[in-house]
Amino acid sequence: MSGDVKEPQERLRCLEGALLRQEKLAALGRHAAGLAHEMNNPASAGRRATEQLTQAMDAQEDLSVELDRWRLSQEQRQQLLRTCRQSQGRGATQDMDPLTRGDAEDALASWMDARGVVNAWDLAPTLLDAAIGQEKLEPLAQALPAESLPDAFAWLEALVRTRALLTEVRQSTTRLAELAGAVKSFTHAGKEHPEPVDIHEGLENTLLLLNYKLKHGVEVRREYDRSLPRIQALPGMLNHVWTNLIDNAIDAMGGKGHLAVRTARDGGSLLVEVVDDGPGVPPELLERIWEPFFTTKPMGHGTGLGLDIIRRIVVDRHHGDVRVESRPGHTSFQVRLPLGA
Repeated sequence: MSGDVKEPQERLRCLEGALLRQEKLAALGRHAAGLAHEMNNPASAGRRATEQLTQAMDAQEDLSVELDRWRLSQEQRQQLLRTCRQSQGRGATQDMDPLTRGDAEDALASWMDARGVVNAWDLAPTLLDAAIGQEKLEPLAQALPAESLPDAFAWLEALVRTRALLTEVRQSTTRLAELAGAVKSFTHAGKEHPEPVDIHEGLENTLLLLNYKLKHGVEVRREYDRSLPRIQALPGMLNHVWTNLIDNAIDAMGGKGHLAVRTARDGGSLLVEVVDDGPGVPPELLERIWEPFFTTKPMGHGTGLGLDIIRRIVVDRHHGDVRVESRPGHTSFQVRLPLGA
């Protein structure tokens, strides 16, 4: 008799697993174009930076030869290097308005031009972008031979530019790695065995995955209780829960609004709350949103809200609870997961 009961249960579990995998593939399909665009931006930036890096390194090597003819002392070379290493990297003056920035470049270029630096107007933008202004170049002008300043400042600009481009390459590859990690986390097989899960890591990966939809008008507010412990859970399934809830919230707001993601301890449970300020769910539809394939989205926008799958994951697979409160301007989905193993 027990074998007869076990077989339908196993069959149901297999069907649920197949349904979840199908839903994950459908979700990735919906997000594929946005993810491709998100990954293309850092990839293009990294490729462009590496091309410019080759030119900057060639210029630095040529200028090193020019600088050698002035036979600078060890202390003078060290002073040049210190000036570079104390710079703030590209973007140090990005908060300047264009008019102030233009005036600062003109002033720095004029100061260098007065000291015989013939290409001062080409050097000024890069140096100023790294927060190397007249106050930092003045000590160099006093320490180095006057006739060496054109070569010294040109060499300094090439070195600063090389370091800034290396930073761009690092940022681009880091961004690509983060996006790849978010996709991997979303598709986590989970091995169908619970493991210690950091809820905040999953939420951050989800926000990263959906950044292409968030960055055009959704302000995200994170209210995390970082003291919360890891919980025993199926990470791939939970990531699917967070992705559906946040994606639905973005769509409910029409891509513009305020999204709050909160975590807290609620008795013996860990609470995750996703709140949006969209128009809300009509009262007559609140009970229906848990039905399979039910949706309030326009035709062609997916196969449903996915809330039936969310409830199965939270309630059936994690012995937790999921609830919703909704009124115009405030819709809150609350997921509670047991803190105990």
